[in-house]
Amino acid sequence: MSDLRSILKEEYTKKERGVTPTTLLDMVREVMSLSTPGTLKEISGARARERVLRLPNVIPTEITVGQKPSSADRAQFELWMGNIGMQGGSDDSAVAQKLKAITSFFENPEANLTDATIPQTLSYMMFLNQFVWMLKEFNASVAGFLWEPFLASLFGGKSRQVPTSEGDIADIRITTPDNPNAPISLKILNKVGTVKGSFVDLVKHFAAGGSEMRYIIVVKEQTAKEKAVSAVTFYEFNITADNFFEWIGGSAYTQTIISKDKAFKISRDLKKSWLQAKGGPQARIEIEHAIPGMGKKGLTGKVGAKFIPLAYLNKEENVYVINPEVAEAINLRLPDDTPVREGVLDLEAQYVASVAEFKAGGKGGRTMQKGYEAIPGTAGKDTKPLWGGVDELAAWGDLAIRIKSDGRPASDFFSAVLGNDPGIEWPGQAALGARRGAGAEGGGTQFHITPQHYKGLGKKLGDLRITTQAVESFFERSAEQMNEELIVMFNSLADLTDNIGRFFLVDCGGQKCSTRDESRRNEAGDDAINDAKVLEDAVVKSVSGMREK
Repeated sequence: MSDLRSILKEEYTKKERGVTPTTLLDMVREVMSLSTPGTLKEISGARARERVLRLPNVIPTEITVGQKPSSADRAQFELWMGNIGMQGGSDDSAVAQKLKAITSFFENPEANLTDATIPQTLSYMMFLNQFVWMLKEFNASVAGFLWEPFLASLFGGKSRQVPTSEGDIADIRITTPDNPNAPISLKILNKVGTVKGSFVDLVKHFAAGGSEMRYIIVVKEQTAKEKAVSAVTFYEFNITADNFFEWIGGSAYTQTIISKDKAFKISRDLKKSWLQAKGGPQARIEIEHAIPGMGKKGLTGKVGAKFIPLAYLNKEENVYVINPEVAEAINLRLPDDTPVREGVLDLEAQYVASVAEFKAGGKGGRTMQKGYEAIPGTAGKDTKPLWGGVDELAAWGDLAIRIKSDGRPASDFFSAVLGNDPGIEWPGQAALGARRGAGAEGGGTQFHITPQHYKGLGKKLGDLRITTQAVESFFERSAEQMNEELIVMFNSLADLTDNIGRFFLVDCGGQKCSTRDESRRNEAGDDAINDAKVLEDAVVKSVSGMREK
């Protein structure tokens, strides 16, 4: 024990004053040379914070990982995360492809782990380990800061987190073969969270020649009682010079119905999920469709699926009479496109109707497909504070069209929004949101993009379940794909690091240690020796086994 104590003290007093991978291995080698043969203690059951396989804590630090792509810390991070692939079509952005690959892998881990190599398995394990740590151990603000270097380093190369000192509205810039230095803004929100940002800074981005600003949104699901993060959904939208008004302070938007033609015969299809008969005083036949939601102030901007009465039963004549309003709403017609708006509903006749489209998945096993579009001539939440009103917005929109028609760059328009005369007829001064300035009270320069907006116009990239059960299950399945020596190696390395720390951290206040303190230190030292021996054996077996393959 005294030999181990001397080694540890010697290493501790070196100039580096820290345990790096190199010094750790040197310590292990030297301890190995001193340890005597014998029966080693078995690795005890995992502590509460342990999983079946304990990975090193690769922390995505802001400076060394996020902002210094050439640093050693960044290299270590990329080494661990470098085997996460890309998935998606050619029209998907690089970030979308990366996140789709991640969510797809965890969607069916049992099948994907079967075909995965050990490097791939370790990379996905490390991603899940660090991502869960960020979201569950920190509040949204801190998690957001950690998410920035984390995502930037996933792409490697020159991709980096943008320092606030650069005055860039982008949080990270990633470099891919097709799109170098692409700007991305990142947000972590709850289910009802709104994307907010500086109107002035976004306009400056485009005034300086920026072609796009891509937003990646992480939406958290929380358990009802514990309020713990149980799942996340990734969304993406891209603001460009051409679609700027669709996102920033334009018209009010509303959900719309995505319909498809459905042929049906009442006598044949009445028992299907989308067609049903109701009894009671108003016996009727109902068809499933979506209708605009109504509130006290009119349209709510949402549509909801429900059954609406296609026809009512005339009990005296024992026939169903068509409901004209519903027939009009669903464009009820015969196969030859002859409109049907009234009269008796023929139970044996073939009809065609344009009703809401559903796809597999979601609550109840299927989800209604919804559109999202602007309501012309209406004002959204930001129309007045950013542009001055509907008329002012129209004037700015006209200016954007004329500048584009003249073949001039879009940056000329955004420069005008900031108050620079474009040389043609224009509103005569900066947009209201730009005139108020960054320090305006009431958030005059803040734009707001609601969940309905980015979900309606944006793109869903995938879901990721991160309940304790789901995470533990994934680690267990991953461990099953690896050899025992590899698991023992990682767990022993983690234990060795813990016990070396415990050996050093016994503080006796500069005095002779008490019997209790001395016992704690000795126990940590003994455990470190045992961990080192187990680690050595596991490394030899695991490395030798992989070399033989």
